[in-house]
Parts: sequence; structure tokens; C-alpha cells
Amino acid sequence: MIHNVLPVIASELNDYLKSRFNAVEDKVILSNIIDQDGSVAIEGSNKVVITLINIAEETMIKANSNQHLIGSSYVDFAPSISVNLTLMISAYFSPKNYVESLRFISGVIYFFQSKPLFTSQNTPGLSQNIDKLHFDLLSLTPHELMNLFSMMGAKYTPSVVYKMKMLTFSQDNIVDEIPAIQGLNVEGETS
Repeated sequence: MIHNVLPVIASELNDYLKSRFNAVEDKVILSNIIDQDGSVAIEGSNKVVITLINIAEETMIKANSNQHLIGSSYVDFAPSISVNLTLMISAYFSPKNYVESLRFISGVIYFFQSKPLFTSQNTPGLSQNIDKLHFDLLSLTPHELMNLFSMMGAKYTPSVVYKMKMLTFSQDNIVDEIPAIQGLNVEGETS
């Protein structure tokens, strides 16, 4: 599901930035900044990079087991799980375009400020089974930012971090089937 949602968000952001700054080429990519071998993962420069940096379970809403009566049996579905994704959006621009990178990061903030809520109604391409996705700006301290960039093996670039809440995974497959109780049949009873 993550692999379907993030490209849609990236496309929406890309369309917004292209329109806002009269850009001809695509500006937004979904990528790591650094590959596993330590090399730069981005081809070229002057890009806005969306990187997934964390997946965390939403603990405020904990689903219980889902039992539904289907026909004459209770069918036990695995409970759904909701997750929050933490996304870092970086401006990977050449050093001589530093001011331009700040302009694009400002554009990212404007985009999510004007559209913090994504639904299948206001976002073409978003799956119908996604109720809503909400984006919150996270404020990281300089120390947290340093740790984040060190963890990724990258040098600092102008960036902003958002929490995308709540992506819900639900099991469509039947996990266990329990026959429904039809009645008590006690020996010796007659109708």
C-alpha cells in the first residue's frame, strides 16, 4: 500500500511545484538521498526528494479482532493496523542554487499548508479504500536533524519533515472460520 500512496503524493506535489514555479521538468522524486554503497542516489541535481524515514504503528486507535457473520459461520478477519509514515522532503540542489532550494522548500510547506488532508475525492489516483491521509509538519531540533542525516549517510540539505497519518492496512483474506452456534441440542429433550 505504501508503494501506491507515496507516488500519488509525490505526483501531486510535483504538479503543484511545476505550476507554482513555472518549471518545465519534473522536480519531485521519491528516493533515498544516499544508496546503500554510500554513493548519491539522485541523478542530476535541483530536485525535491521525498524519503520515507520511519513507519510507526498508530497506537491511539487499536483495532480489535473483526468477526463477521457470513452465511451460517462467523468469519474471523485479522484486525486492521494503522500506521503513520514519517517523510523527509529535501531540496537536493547544486551549491550555486542554494536560494532556489530554499524557494522550493517554501513551496513544499505552502503545498501541505494548503492541502493537509488527502482523500480519494480530492486526490485523483488515491485508492478508494483509503479514507484519509493527514500531513502534520514535525519540528526537529538541530540535534535530531544531525542524527537523521547521519543515519542516512548524507550531508544536510534544506529539508522539512512531515508525519503522514493514518494509512490503514486491513486483511482481506479470511484468517479463521468458526461455525455459528445453531442451537443447543440437549440429550433427552423432545420438541
